[in-house]
Amino acid sequence: MSRKDIYGYINNNFKEFLEPISELSKSAKTVLVNDNRHLFNFDKITENIYEGKKVPSSADSLWVKGNEILLTEFKSGFKRKISKETLDDSKLKCPYDETRVCKDFGKLLIDKGKLETNELLDSLKFKAIESYITLEKKIFPLCPLPSKGKIRVIFCAVVDDYVDSMEDTLSELAGGFINTNTFQQVRDSLSRFIGLKSQDGENFYYDKIEIMSPYEYQKYISKYFS
Repeated sequence: MSRKDIYGYINNNFKEFLEPISELSKSAKTVLVNDNRHLFNFDKITENIYEGKKVPSSADSLWVKGNEILLTEFKSGFKRKISKETLDDSKLKCPYDETRVCKDFGKLLIDKGKLETNELLDSLKFKAIESYITLEKKIFPLCPLPSKGKIRVIFCAVVDDYVDSMEDTLSELAGGFINTNTFQQVRDSLSRFIGLKSQDGENFYYDKIEIMSPYEYQKYISKYFS
């Protein structure tokens, strides 16, 4: 499957879904990657392919160059709004003794943060799985098979930068320790989808998975436009 085959098919059928990265990475509250280069909106491609019926989860964007297909999911929500530098101790004061920090309240906030993180990780896993199914079952069959080599499918998750999470502070207050390395959590969650083979030896799922900050992604995506 050459670039001409897959890119030509996507460009011929879904050119109207080319959008700036800034728009593709926009959440309700912020733009994750401020970049005017255009990628295909894979959410809209998926909706179009399935004609609005039982539309699966999908990555935010798709791009093709050479023998690589890049799917990207922009995921905000990992970065905590309150850091060690901005933590307002008054929000953790015990209602019965305002001179003390309420460790139980801190623990509740930690548990809430863990739940939110797990929901984000589950969302990424579903998008990785169902995006690949859309490629494998709906797009690849419409493109000629490669004459030489193989196509590589890459899934990239772009997440908030991790900077001094509120969870670190609350964990100390609660007398415990938790692993708050967001990038490693995301990497571990998606690692099962790399380099798998079927019984007949055929590759399926992803050849590579990348976890990046918005800054790293801007540098990384440049190679696809060179």
